[in-house]
Amino acid sequence: MKNHTQTIRVSKVEEKELYINSVWEVLSKAYEGVKGGLFFSSKKELITSTVLWQVILHKNKVVGVTIYKAKHGLKLVALAIDNKMKEIAKSALSKVIRADFKKCWMELSEAAERFVMKLGGDKYILPNHLVSAVINKEVGLVSDGIHYVRNIMGEEKEKVLLGTVKIAF
Repeated sequence: MKNHTQTIRVSKVEEKELYINSVWEVLSKAYEGVKGGLFFSSKKELITSTVLWQVILHKNKVVGVTIYKAKHGLKLVALAIDNKMKEIAKSALSKVIRADFKKCWMELSEAAERFVMKLGGDKYILPNHLVSAVINKEVGLVSDGIHYVRNIMGEEKEKVLLGTVKIAF
């Protein structure tokens, strides 16, 4: 199959080390044009501060990735595709994200928000007045009841929170 991809779950440090260079390259390129840029300052930080990566492979080459931290369940903190393999990678990433709606949560803005909303993310939006309790930070509320503003890497960003959050009361 010419367009076949495989998505593997990577959680052990040793496994992450096998993929770090390719994953870092895909993430770095994808976040070049994003306001605030990539949240991770180094490959080491990416490996040690995250609990799970879903690595999308095509012919044993990394063409996409989703990165997660453990916060109120699983939080998707970064996603990216290799634009040289855009159609194949985007299709595979779509499947990963759709499956994630019921398993994790994410804060999104810009192109990532537009992409995820097209996949049905709008059905999993958390109202913005609940966001501060989830992320444990004050946010500015936007009048649409969905978006909020928070500081990310020194930049004020308008975001939306969606997915499945695990909170104990």
